[in-house]
Order: sequence, then structure tokens, then C-alpha cells
Amino acid sequence: MSGTSATAAAPFVKHTDAFRRRRFVNWFPLGVTYALLYMARYNLTVAKNSLGELMTKEDFGIIFGAGTAVYAVAFLLNGPLIDRLGGRKGMLAAAAGAMVANLGMGAYLYHVVASGQATSAPLRLVFGVLYAANMYFQSFGAVSIVKVNAHWFHVTERGGFSGIFGTMISSGIFLAFTVNELLLKAAQRVWPDAQGPNVAWVVFVVPAALLGLFFLVELSVLRDKPSLAGHTDFDTGDASSGDTSDAPTPVLTLYKRILTHPVIITVALIEFCTGVLRNGVMHWFPIYANEIWALPNEHALRGGALLLAMREGAWGPLWPALPCFAVALVSGLLARRASGRRRGAYAVGAALAFLAPFMQGGWGGLLMAAGVIGGNLAGWVSDLLFQSRRGPAAGFLYGVLAVCVLGMGFSLASPTNVVAWADAKSGLVPGDKILAIAGDSQVSGWAEVRNAVACAPAQCKDSGWDAKKCMCVSALASAPAEKREPVIAARIERGGQPADVALPDPKATQRAGDMRMLKARPVLPLSPYVLGLIVFMVSLCVIGTHGLLSGTATMDFGGRKGAATAVGVIDGFVYLGTALQSVALGFLTTKSWAYWPWFLLPFAVIGFLLTLRIWNAKPKGGGGH
Repeated sequence: MSGTSATAAAPFVKHTDAFRRRRFVNWFPLGVTYALLYMARYNLTVAKNSLGELMTKEDFGIIFGAGTAVYAVAFLLNGPLIDRLGGRKGMLAAAAGAMVANLGMGAYLYHVVASGQATSAPLRLVFGVLYAANMYFQSFGAVSIVKVNAHWFHVTERGGFSGIFGTMISSGIFLAFTVNELLLKAAQRVWPDAQGPNVAWVVFVVPAALLGLFFLVELSVLRDKPSLAGHTDFDTGDASSGDTSDAPTPVLTLYKRILTHPVIITVALIEFCTGVLRNGVMHWFPIYANEIWALPNEHALRGGALLLAMREGAWGPLWPALPCFAVALVSGLLARRASGRRRGAYAVGAALAFLAPFMQGGWGGLLMAAGVIGGNLAGWVSDLLFQSRRGPAAGFLYGVLAVCVLGMGFSLASPTNVVAWADAKSGLVPGDKILAIAGDSQVSGWAEVRNAVACAPAQCKDSGWDAKKCMCVSALASAPAEKREPVIAARIERGGQPADVALPDPKATQRAGDMRMLKARPVLPLSPYVLGLIVFMVSLCVIGTHGLLSGTATMDFGGRKGAATAVGVIDGFVYLGTALQSVALGFLTTKSWAYWPWFLLPFAVIGFLLTLRIWNAKPKGGGGH
């Protein structure tokens, strides 16, 4: 059998070309499957924006919070299970279970919306159960990918694996936010009369189908360790170094070793903060951009040029992607032939050229670029500058992150009630100041304008108007319909003079669950790109830290035999943090978005201080601490 000449004492490992090729065949489809799990996890956020008030922020917070709480607890069960069964079985279970759960969510959503019963259906309850089931099976993914790769990567290579892990996460985020959004727009092109809620099922069904496909791929090519793929196993130089036994470590022994390991517990606490910060930005920024700023779907911070191309068939803005990919290919080939600093320069150039087109992919594309850069930067720095110590790289990223979160507090750019852009048929013109809507008291910001417009009574079809929910609901279908004029009374200030106007109602007749929005956007006191740059940097730092600690430190300190249990404990803390922010921010942002950055800031500071405790930590062989 061919394999590697690595030993535990070797500072660097040398693998045969055949081994590297087989390792690629092993980890690349594994990485794609993991990315698809992200697509089938964060599709809930895309669906929430499409469903509008059918899934309120409170509903979303509870559904996502329930799912992440299940995810966190499931790690404690599934980590030791995968350490005994192997990562291959775990990843197959993740793909199959998440596929079934997503098919269930898609089918249920299609049924209740098509039947016109969406507003009276127990959407929160059903989605809470199905999403919790989805997240239970998803919990097999991270522990499985770390368990498998713990056998294939030496400790001195794992900084590079941190980059791979960060890239997989980032690709999954791109699939979740940008590709799922593109799927919605594609569905609306296929069914042009359908509104957002009528096609939201697509973002659950398509990821499920892709997971089914890669279940079959993984069944064919994935192997737990090199010896099962025709190569030689080797000592990976981690906490299991020197232990050549194939016997699984007893569960209680594993937990005792993990839960009494000071480095792993510190990493778990850091990753709790990471869970709050990562999802506290990743999920809530697109909601903020849509709800508060009212940015158009094709804006660079939302859907980007990819979304515009899908909506209008205008592919011209995407052609610059071709020379970027060509530069990336040429630079990559030159990097293979070069050595030393020149090789590094070519590799960096290839990566940046490859990532450049994704900056046109809206929020998902920006997150992908941030994650790839952050993950690879953290991994390379920890291996090349700090002798595979993870603490210094994580500490630097957390320090930058804390400064950026502080900057968020001064960059929210809460919009005014002055019109910046308006559709020609809206009855408004740029410069109009909206003072009141439908007889309401004075509105002072665009959020109040948006709410007042939604609450202006509409003519309901096969439903009745619910003044509390500000929408037509099917439960009131028997109520006598009132004839309403297709206009919305408003008081505006135009050219310095107040005036009462009748704005054309953009959706005078509504079905159950429909939404009404003015075809206008507000003036912002600060460019949205300021906050956009800040949250880009937050995402870069937090994904880089997560890949380094959850994807790499778990292998280092858990060892081959305890890697899954270690990542189970640590990722459990990540999603406890995620559940906390989901419920807390769901409540706080309903009161005021001003609470958003100040809720996140303490976790950034605490995370930075905790990284100082593991500054010099490195794994020791023998299976001990």
C-alpha cells in the first residue's frame, strides 16, 4: 500500500502523489455535502424574507432557536457515537435525515399556501418540529467531517485544513443565501403570477434533492481512514499520538478526558461567543437591510448582480467573471510550478481572482469571500508563524472582531421618512417627506412608514381583514367584505409645503398572507456600504475563528479517537450561543434595532479575553491532556 512518510516527530509531512489524490477524492465530496447541509440549514432565513408576516420575526426566532437548541444537545449524543461508528456513517445519516426534513418543510409550505390557509395554519409549530428534526440530523455533519479528516491530515497540515473547513462553510453560506435567493427568483420567472410565499417551498426542496444526490456520491467514495482506501495509516501527531489501538475509547472515558481538558473547555467558551456573533450578524443583517433600509433585492448587499441577471436576464454585468476565473486558473498553474515566496504569491493571487466574481453575489457572495479569506488566513498564520498554535491567530481575529462590532453601533444608519427613490406610479417623488399614512399620527422613520402602509385596510379575497395582524386572514373569510377605494391616504411635505395626497394602493386587493409595500425607498443618513464593510470584516473574523477552533483545534486536542466528541462539545456550545442570539435578537429587534450591536459587543470582548488563555496551547501525544 502507498501512503505517507510522516511520523509524529516529523515537523512536516511528506505524502505520495497517489495519497494526495485519494485524499482529495475523500474530502472534496465530503466538503460539498457539508456545504449543502448549510444550504439546507440557513434556507430558513431566505424563506422568512420571502414569507414576510406569515413568518414573523418572533416566529423565526422561536423556530430557529428551537432548531439550534436541538442541534447543540444532539452534539453531546452524536459526538461519542461517531467516534465509535466512524465519520462515513455519520455523514450519510446527516445527508439522508436533512433531505427528508427539508422535503417535509417544502411540502407543508406548498400545501398551506396553495390551499389559502397559510394565515391560520400552525406554521410555527410544524416548522418548529420539522426544523428541529433537520437540525438533529445536521449535527452529524460537523462531527463526521472532523472525525474523517483527523485520520487524513497531520497536525502540521491542519492549519491548511482550517482553510478548507472555512471554505466549505463559506461555500455553504453562499449556497444558502445567494443560490437559494436565485432559486426563488427563478421560480418567480417560471410562475410569474406567484408571490414570494407561493414559491418559498423551492428553497427547501432543491437542497433536499442535492443532498440526495451527494448521499449516493459519498456512499461510493467516502472512507473513514487511509487504510480503508488502499493507503497506509500514519501517526497524525495529535492527542492520540502513540496510541495504535483500533479499540474505541469508552464513552465515559472520552467525556472525562474532554470535559476536564482546560484547553477544550476554553475553546468551547470561545465558540459559544462565536455562535452568538456569527449568526447574530449572518442572519440579522439581511433582515435589517430589507426591513429597515428597504434596499432593493438586486443591491450589492442583498442579491447583487446575480439576482439582477436572474430577474431580468441581463447577464452583461457577469461577463467580467470569466477573465477573473482565467487569471485564477493561470495563477494556480504557476503556483504549482513555483516555490518559496513566489509560490505563495501566485496562490494568493489565484484565490483572490477566483473570489472576485462572488462579490457580485450579494450577501451570500460576500459571506463566501469573507469566510474563504478568514479561514485560510487563520490557518496559514497558525501553522507558519505560530508553530501550529491556534490561540494567537484566533486572538488576533477576535480583537479585530470586537473593534468592528463596536463600529456597528455607530453605523446602523437608521433611515429617515424622506423618499430617496420612488416608482413613477407610486404617487411619490424623491424628496417627499412622509408625515402620516392612513390617518396615523406622525411617522418619524421608514420602519413606521412601512408598518403604517401595511396596516392600511385592504380589499380581501376569500379572506377577511385582521387589523391586529395588518393582513388578510383566511379565518375571517366569512366576514362581510367592505368595499374599499384602491388608494392610501397620506400626508406629505413636498417642496417645503404640507399636502394631503391619495397614493395609489400598490396592492388594493389581497389574498390571505399577502403583503403591501410602497414602491419607494428612504434616504439613509449614512451609506449602507459602511455597515456592509463592517459586517464583512466581522464575518471574515468569526468564520476564520470558527474554522480554526471548531474544525482544527478539535482534531488537535481531541485526537483521532476523540475528535468527534471534542467537536460535538465545542459545536454544541456554538449552537447554544446561536440559540441565545436567535431568541434574544428576535425579541430585541422587535422593540428596536438599536439594541442589535450592543447585545453582540460583550461576547466579542469576552471571546477575545478567552483566546489569551490558550495562547501557547499545543497538543500532547499519549491520549492525555
